Amino acid sequence: MAMMRARAAIDELTKLLEVQEEAGANAPATPKSRLEAVANLYRVRRLRDEILGKDLFGEPTWDILLDLYAMHQQGRECSVKSVCIASAVAPTTALRWFNVLLRKGLLTRLDDPRDGRRSIVHISEKGLRAMDKVVARI
Repeated sequence: MAMMRARAAIDELTKLLEVQEEAGANAPATPKSRLEAVANLYRVRRLRDEILGKDLFGEPTWDILLDLYAMHQQGRECSVKSVCIASAVAPTTALRWFNVLLRKGLLTRLDDPRDGRRSIVHISEKGLRAMDKVVARI
């Protein structure tokens, strides 16, 4: 039931972000300011978990998007394992939500050319546009 509600919320957010093109809704001007905004969001989420308890909140997809958006702003790569750790949930739960984001086209996954055992994950162009819109409205 919770999975269905979360998928519906992702669908709704994706549609809203694709459809809404408001004038002046540009992301902060520099990669540094975007990175700072996303880093602050992530810190607030971890603080909220620490003070109120992790069991009250659960948004692994949001944490995955925040992490990959920040990695993009820093020009860094991220492995699937790192993405799962950043989501702050059990690995199986993280992988399940990671795959939902892949199917929605918000992430891309490539084989690591240096290590065939790993996959590299990036936020997709669609994911970047969506996160730029969110960050611009913070």
